[in-house]
Amino acid sequence: MAVPGGMAELNLRERDHLFKTLRARPGDAVELFDGRGGRMDGIVRDGRVVEILSAERVSEPERKLFLYCAVPRRAKFDVLLKQAAELGVWSIRLVECVRSVAKPEGSDRWQVLLQEGCKQSKNPFLPEIVPPVPLAVALEEIRAESICAFFGAIRSGERGAEAAAKLAWIVGPEGGFTGEEEAAMRAAGVRGLNLGPYVLRLETAAVCGLAVLRQWMEQ
Repeated sequence: MAVPGGMAELNLRERDHLFKTLRARPGDAVELFDGRGGRMDGIVRDGRVVEILSAERVSEPERKLFLYCAVPRRAKFDVLLKQAAELGVWSIRLVECVRSVAKPEGSDRWQVLLQEGCKQSKNPFLPEIVPPVPLAVALEEIRAESICAFFGAIRSGERGAEAAAKLAWIVGPEGGFTGEEEAAMRAAGVRGLNLGPYVLRLETAAVCGLAVLRQWMEQ
């Protein structure tokens, strides 16, 4: 992390966004994040550089929110990534389900979208995208790490997340989970959470469920 009095190191994309898109001028105040908890206040100086005025390290949150998600089609995933970052998701684990259709492409674009979501929300921690695994492997991971997990279901379980240090929201593919997958989740201790009487699209269900868990975490 840069120190006060030093100059911020901006990559080409960030420089273009600041000076070409936002048209920053000398004397303009700038707020910077490094994605790992570093937060800095700066000021634009002559020569299209940013001087750091103050810097601080934000502590990692005591309670973390995880998203386990089947991969939606590209355009939908682009929007979902930004929204997950805005909601403060700690990591995104891609999950392969029986009815999965889309395949993860993997791209530098994903990191750009997460960065945009963090900048919009001033979230100092950039979420990590974890490579895809079968749902069964994800459930073992959830159990091993004592994560309090939920999935969308008509039959809701008890809330039971007030004291959990780690919460997760599991979202299936457009075709939904199979009966066997739902039974496996319940056997692994994953609770059902009813988001309403209507069938939601993958990206809608992901954001709604994350928002509910985020609210629980703040209470």
